[in-house]
Amino acid sequence: MASQLWFISLALPLMVIWACFPSHIAAIRFETKADAALVQSLCKESQDPDFCNRTLAADPRVEAANMDGLALISISLTVDQVQTTSDSIASILGQISDTIGKRRLGVCQTDYTDALGQFRSAFSSSDAKAYWDVIDRVRDGTNKVIDCENIYKRDPITASPISVDNHNVIKLSELTLIIVDKILPH
Repeated sequence: MASQLWFISLALPLMVIWACFPSHIAAIRFETKADAALVQSLCKESQDPDFCNRTLAADPRVEAANMDGLALISISLTVDQVQTTSDSIASILGQISDTIGKRRLGVCQTDYTDALGQFRSAFSSSDAKAYWDVIDRVRDGTNKVIDCENIYKRDPITASPISVDNHNVIKLSELTLIIVDKILPH
């Protein structure tokens, strides 16, 4: 009799919690890790699946991540790329002698500073699971990088010395938006 009473005193509160919060219990129970098949399906949705495999799929943190973690990882990869590019702009500026080239890189330097702030804010928003804010921040940061790329398409048209970096940021932003799209309810 005592063992039945003990079982009921243990089981009853759990049943009450389950009855009051069934969706939260289900979400906790079914929160899955990002397996290789999931990451591959995300990469296939991107414009450059090979890039996705070289960056996101190859990141060792992915194995332990759920979808929320994947969003954080993709944003952190973007922050790293933006920071690296921002750091390299200063050394490139020292190698350029023409006025237009210096002015254009100066614009890129400002754009990258702004983009870095946006992506850092996107990381914080993602950590807080404020995914609509993540979308806005990623969009704004990406637009800054696109502005940097586009300044080289004005007369006189020249190749940007950081064009590869610009496109890498754009591809990483796309991965973040693909992941966030899977997290948001439809």
